[in-house]
Amino acid sequence: MEERFIGIRHRVKQSAAGEARPTQLAVLNVESQEMISYDPYDLETETDELDWVKGCFPVKFRKPEVDEDLSQFSSHHIKWRKLKKGEDPKNFPDNLVKLDGRDFFTVARVPMEYDGIQSGDKVAMVLGGFGDKLAFAISRQGEKIDAEVWRIPPFSLKENRGEWDKEEDAKTLADLFWKRQELFRKVEVRDRELILLKETWISLQDAMKARIACEQRLRQHFIGEIFCSEDGGYPEGDIELAFDKVKANDRILLALREEESRREKSLVKIIGKLSVYNDLFLPIKGVGPKIAARIITAVGDIRRFPTASKLKAFCGCHVLFEFPLNGKTVVRKLLPGEAPNENPRFARKRTGELANWHNEARQGLYLVGDQFNRRPDTIWGQKLLEYKAKFREKHPEVIVGANGKKKYTNAHIHKMAIWRTLTKFVEWLWREWTRLEKPPEAEKLAA
Repeated sequence: MEERFIGIRHRVKQSAAGEARPTQLAVLNVESQEMISYDPYDLETETDELDWVKGCFPVKFRKPEVDEDLSQFSSHHIKWRKLKKGEDPKNFPDNLVKLDGRDFFTVARVPMEYDGIQSGDKVAMVLGGFGDKLAFAISRQGEKIDAEVWRIPPFSLKENRGEWDKEEDAKTLADLFWKRQELFRKVEVRDRELILLKETWISLQDAMKARIACEQRLRQHFIGEIFCSEDGGYPEGDIELAFDKVKANDRILLALREEESRREKSLVKIIGKLSVYNDLFLPIKGVGPKIAARIITAVGDIRRFPTASKLKAFCGCHVLFEFPLNGKTVVRKLLPGEAPNENPRFARKRTGELANWHNEARQGLYLVGDQFNRRPDTIWGQKLLEYKAKFREKHPEVIVGANGKKKYTNAHIHKMAIWRTLTKFVEWLWREWTRLEKPPEAEKLAA
């Protein structure tokens, strides 16, 4: 049996402009060492992706037989044709004709050949992004039929793409996996748990937003009824107390609260299986499942970040510097080997500047920093106090700038210390999380 290496370039099925963006596949036949064209294997919808995972994606079609039993085919695999004017439905076999609204259709094509993941297949994909769900499904199915899915960090693919064009990444992945498998890592149970956590966190957020929106809608409607009452039936006492009674009896709100609670329980159950949570986040006082999940799901797989600096920039806790350029001042990160100057600026949203960090990760860090501040007796709380003392020693006086804004007030010093502590926390998180993700054999060699 020939061994197949399959490269998958997963894409969102449609761009914002409505352009079709199917997921692309490339199959490398090891015995012939030739790349099979992946055009026939474009997966245009999520249903096509699922069919391919199940091994029942139709790649060739034929005309149906007169007495064809259509029940042997999945309904979405059958291609129908609308009858033209002048075509009498009675002239077609009853089993090959259907009425949809006012129009008659006849079967034009039925599948004759299928493809999909097979025993022994090795699938190569990029790490992270929208391809997580597909990688999960392939890995889960692969356990049943002895197939595997391997993933490569985006930066590693970029470094090793060579002369291949980005639009041909499906071919690149298959070829690169065949020649340099050490660049990839197999998707296993722990990786699927991380993907499942991400999906559960998204579901919890959606439930929270729906519940909040429902409460706001109820409140506005309730206040409108009070103030616009023709008979002056205003509630006795506080409006909020009266509104609490309304909320307690609203079926939709109660159902949304129940859904949110159910999804939160699922989140706690799933995150409790992850070593990154149990080993790194759980020991930190005040950082519970919700805060940890916000950061873990934003980062995804730590292998996407080759250095701590990359993770800091992703989380928005990096430092920028001002440099002169053609008589103007530009703000940017330091280049490799470049020495810092005396004009450091912490990354934050400023008018006219691009904020390219991940908002969820930065928000999660903000919540972590709040816990550090609330717990001065902890390790990270002590670090926060140390940085406060250092910054106050360095800037003992409040300075008023040319624009009238004050610098180095107590609030400013506090904010500086918070984000400096969080920067050190992210450096620590990258180092320890990377260590957790190292294969056992790699740790033995390092020892």
